Amino acid sequence: MAEEHQCFVRLLVTLLYLLTGVSGDTRFLFTRVGDNVSLSCTNVVYQNCSSTHWIYYRTRSETNEEVGHGKIKTNSKRADRLKVGSDCSLNVSDVRGEDAGIYTCRQFLSNGPQHGGDASVHLSVLNNSLSTPVTDIKPDRPVTLRCFLYTSDGPGKCRQGITEHVSLLWVDEAGNKLKKDSRHQVTQTSDCDITLNVTLQKEDNNRKWTCQLIIDEKKEISIDLNFMVPGSTASTPGPSLSDTSPSSTGTDYTELPISRIMLFGALTIMASIITIYTMRTCPPKPLRTQTEVSGFDHQVLEE
Repeated sequence: MAEEHQCFVRLLVTLLYLLTGVSGDTRFLFTRVGDNVSLSCTNVVYQNCSSTHWIYYRTRSETNEEVGHGKIKTNSKRADRLKVGSDCSLNVSDVRGEDAGIYTCRQFLSNGPQHGGDASVHLSVLNNSLSTPVTDIKPDRPVTLRCFLYTSDGPGKCRQGITEHVSLLWVDEAGNKLKKDSRHQVTQTSDCDITLNVTLQKEDNNRKWTCQLIIDEKKEISIDLNFMVPGSTASTPGPSLSDTSPSSTGTDYTELPISRIMLFGALTIMASIITIYTMRTCPPKPLRTQTEVSGFDHQVLEE
């Protein structure tokens, strides 16, 4: 009985070790251009961050190590806007569209092999632009406002793999969804790329148009655009961000479906390994021979 208990404990330890090696954490984070954002690392080993590395991935040809052993890499394009937090998170200030991509936190112990799985954050950045040249902004002329989401797949392309429904929409100052009418025309190029064509009037000077990011029918963040209409009273140029929009600390959506498939495959492999391990370390007790059985029966009869 004691041998079976020890064998079970050994198998349990082996299983936990294997799970540590294949487990990972994938998150989706949404923010706006100009905001500050913190990318959390959920697999930290050394609390002083000396084991922590952050790798940035946008395309197959653009992969950079932003942090090595808890220190910002001086050759990083965004080194002056990066900071490692006390919890080993990666803080990005004054976010730009080109910051969108996949940030992966990895742990390395004493310059050895990687320890455990990756903890990845898919950062998407909401941006807007005025497609019409400033010189063409005049009363009774149409202008085009574009709102799009930068993702690791590119500008205006929704990130593949996220199960939540992501969409964009334009609303007026009262928060009403803008639809096609005599002044407005909304064109949805994709769920992550939407344009608003509006014919300006003098009273539109400094009027605010807002683009909202909607995830599963819930408003997450928004970004505003306003500009000066020539011939109007004093105004301030745009585009500009709204101070009333939600803070972009981000909304996390964890685990890609593909990661679950990989985990299932890993568990299947582990089951095979444990079966082999059991056969080698915990062999079944041999069956007693017929002679042993007969001898046992004979003793019972004599008693």
